[in-house]
Formats: sequence, C-alpha cells, structure tokens
Amino acid sequence: MLAALFSAAGAHPDEIKLKDGTKIVGTIVGFEDNSFKVKTSYGFAVVQKDQVVSIVVSDGAKKADTVAKPSAAAPTAAAAASSAPPPVKLDKTEHAAATPAPKASDAANAIVEYPHTDTPTPSAQGDALATPKRDSQPAVATVAAPPKPAAPEPMHEQVSGNTYTNDTYGFRMYKPPTWKVIEGARKILPGAITAMGTDDQTTYLLIGQETGGKSLASVMDVADKRLHDVMENFRPLDEKRVTISGVTAIERRFRGSVDQKDWSGVVAYVPRGASVYTIFGMTLADTDLVQIQENVISRAITSLQFTK
Repeated sequence: MLAALFSAAGAHPDEIKLKDGTKIVGTIVGFEDNSFKVKTSYGFAVVQKDQVVSIVVSDGAKKADTVAKPSAAAPTAAAAASSAPPPVKLDKTEHAAATPAPKASDAANAIVEYPHTDTPTPSAQGDALATPKRDSQPAVATVAAPPKPAAPEPMHEQVSGNTYTNDTYGFRMYKPPTWKVIEGARKILPGAITAMGTDDQTTYLLIGQETGGKSLASVMDVADKRLHDVMENFRPLDEKRVTISGVTAIERRFRGSVDQKDWSGVVAYVPRGASVYTIFGMTLADTDLVQIQENVISRAITSLQFTK
C-alpha cells in the first residue's frame, strides 16, 4: 500500500532491475510478503524483494528508448497474490539493438549502449596485413561513462514522545502514540523521506519530496493522474487551502479502492523553495474508526514545522 501512495506522488514510472539483468518498468502499487506488486503497461507483475538489485525513477518517455519491451505478459493481480511469478524476460534481439546517446541530464538514470565503428577491411588487391593510412581511418569518439548517482545522505531522525524530528530534511511533526516509524521506507520507495503507520496496516502517512523546480500545479496534476491509475473507483471529494509551517498549502481529500478495500485519503502539497513536499495520509474506510483516524491524520499533517 505504501508503494501505491508513493507512486502517486512521483512524476515518473519506476524501473526495477533484477539480479538476472531483467528490467521491469511500471508503477509499484504494493509491497507485502517481501514482494513488490508492479502495475505495467501489460498487466501486473509480482517481484520478490530478494531478486531486486535496484529501483530507479526515470522519465518514462526517455526510458522507452533504452529498455527493451517484455516478451510475455505478467500474470493478473489475482494470480500474483497467490504465488510470485518468474521475472519477466526480455527479447534478446530487441535488447541488443543500439540506442541513441542520452542527453547529459539523462546520464544518471539511463544505461545506453553506444554504437561503434569497425576498422575498415584492407583492399583485396593490397597486402592483407597492411596498415591503413592514418588519414583514412574513421574518427572514433571517446564517450565517458555515465557518472554514478551520488549516495543518499544518511537519514538523521528521532522520535521523542509524540514528536518525530527529521534533521536531514529539517522538519518535525506530531506522531500519534500508536503509530510507528516504518523502517526502510526510504530504500523501498525511491524519493520517500519517511513513513509512519499503525501495526495493523490500516492507517498510513507518507512524506515525500518532489525536486527539480516543478510548479505546484504540475506536481498536483501528476499525482492526481497516478491516483486514478492506482485506485479503483477514485473519487475526489474536496480541495482547500491550509497553512502548514507558515506556508499556504493545498489539501485534497479523496476516496478509492485498492485490492477491493475502500480507503479514505488526503494529500497535502507544501511548496518550499524549488521543492514540493507531498504528505499522503490514508486509512481504511470500512471501519468504525475511520473518522477518528481521519482526524488523527489531519492533525499530523498540519503539525509539520520546518526547522531549517
């Protein structure tokens, strides 16, 4: 469920690289039983966590030029829930095809095979071992390897009583007494800052960050579309302006179904400098505690205070 929340906040599809070299491009919509549930253009796939080498977020249009298409459709969500299928195989011929060189801005997220120029064959009338003249040899450009992405800064966070403090990103907020910080959320969900929730997995709160100087309107439009894709019967309820840490933010409430369960959700968009912080809260709607949990989520969101 956390992966579905984060995919709605991000602007790009996810790329999962497996140990056998397979790459799966799509939207991570769930994580349970140590397996990722991935929604792709050809159906749902379930990938075991211990088979994953890395998860990368990259622009979908550019990635389509560098990743080969899968050769077989993934199993349906119902089949994926009962057993994890083998990884999706890629067509060897398409995978070996040369791809155009990427722009400098794509180097961190794309792996590109550059075309090469073979040395020309000596003339049949000349010496087969003769060395061609220097001025007749084609120029071969030297392409530097793409730089490795910088390692993420170690997360410095702590919980004191009912207060969660994140020194890495410079904010603190209210943590309900029954909630726990979900360990490893930053590794499982690329771009996530932290996540909290109840032990029974009926209520979640996810804090993420969208960087790159994108406008608030574009971030909201992309998140709204992703929620439509992830949730069945997605229903926007209302939108209002709220004040979070002295900044005017936008809060949207919605309802929708995931795995045949109805959820009540809210997302707040908080602009800060060249970034937009996204705070997703969701709770199971078919319980008697839904209104109580909705109020708890609202209190946690509006309590956020930036400390830097």
